[in-house]
Amino acid sequence: MAEFDLDVLVIGGGGSGGFTAATTALKNGARVGMVEAGRLGGLCILAGCMPSKSLLHSAEETFKAGLSGRQAYQEIIARKRGVVDGLAGNRVQAVAAKQKQGLVIYEGLASFVDPHTVRVGEKTISADKLVIATGSRELLAPVPGLEETGYVFSDGLMEMDELPASMAILGGGTIALEMAQYLTRMGVATHVIQRSDHLLSKEDPRIGKLLEAALAEEGAQVHTGTDLKRVSQTPQGKLVEFEQQGKPSRITVDEILVAFGRGPNSRGLNLEAAGVETRKGAVTVDRRMRTSAPHIFAAGDVTGHKMVVNLAVLQGEVAGHNATRPDPREIDDRVLPWAIFSEPEVARVGLGKAECQAAGLDFLEADYDLESMGVARTYPRPPKGFMTMRAEKASGRILGADLVAPQASLMIHEVAVAMRLGGSAQDIADLPYIHPCLAELVNLCAYRLARMVAK
Repeated sequence: MAEFDLDVLVIGGGGSGGFTAATTALKNGARVGMVEAGRLGGLCILAGCMPSKSLLHSAEETFKAGLSGRQAYQEIIARKRGVVDGLAGNRVQAVAAKQKQGLVIYEGLASFVDPHTVRVGEKTISADKLVIATGSRELLAPVPGLEETGYVFSDGLMEMDELPASMAILGGGTIALEMAQYLTRMGVATHVIQRSDHLLSKEDPRIGKLLEAALAEEGAQVHTGTDLKRVSQTPQGKLVEFEQQGKPSRITVDEILVAFGRGPNSRGLNLEAAGVETRKGAVTVDRRMRTSAPHIFAAGDVTGHKMVVNLAVLQGEVAGHNATRPDPREIDDRVLPWAIFSEPEVARVGLGKAECQAAGLDFLEADYDLESMGVARTYPRPPKGFMTMRAEKASGRILGADLVAPQASLMIHEVAVAMRLGGSAQDIADLPYIHPCLAELVNLCAYRLARMVAK
């Protein structure tokens, strides 16, 4: 390794996947460098998970207290910025601590010169092993007139000094749903325009329909089954024209939020020079997080896998380990819970129905409706939601579960732990859950599934 400047160079190390890879390699005694083009913290801290949850929680408190979101906005946005600055400051301190242990920081954009060398500004840096962790970027669909009319992405929305009176959200995924709920509760006239016939098009249609009803109840207008035609600027505002189920529709709003999702951020890396293959911009990796170039690894959103922090951390650990140790590890992402922080929340762990079918599994699934539980009736406004759990037909071993409910992001971990331990639906059904509580939904759904397996 002596002919290289470093043992390991992490490109894009300021986020969750990259920073984990760098710290893992450093713990293993390697000479480690980290390239970061912007502010330390990554998407989650700077423009994703943490600022959005700060805004969502503040809007929820304001909305449920019957207060004006607009009047509270300056306080809410200041609090959000304080949260981001504090967490980003923590990351800066963590990086500084690692620098004292030998971590070298390079500021700027990295581009491969050859398989072992990258250029950062005027510097060229060589490394025996490299880890690509450059994250993701917002996607933009070719809607006629959109560029000329103007729009914001979610990071721009979360930094506005003042909220618009009305907003059109293009898209129906996670970002669109969370921002729609936030804006509606802040008093913004909100339109969600989704191409498919239900929100969250990749999930069970029941989930999207339930969330559509929840948003509508709070005042948002959800347009599904649409075909965007054009966007233009008029004296009255930004005009969005689309067809809905074949009928022309037009809405005029003050601002447009583009929420088509995120894609891998591999632009400008000159990966061809390193022999690293990509697919639709995603760096292709194996179970050891190794790319097509055996000495180069990747972690996080740039791999194009599920874009959630808990997976990025897992991938970063594996990449950092395999870049520095002779005993290779493989990623274990079979049990990966994720959630959408709408109200009600949406959560999933394991395989969905379509995935079970695609894998050719012989499985059973059971549903349980939250509204049919006794505890739901104790609330002034009974919560809505349901759970679907899947298990192998022969063994009852849990394969996955979908959950829509208040605090679904917490309750889904009960299923995740059971899956991690190879548990069955009967194992969860046998637990004496506290009564009455919403978490009994998991217990009751598992009991129903276990009875199906036993037949």
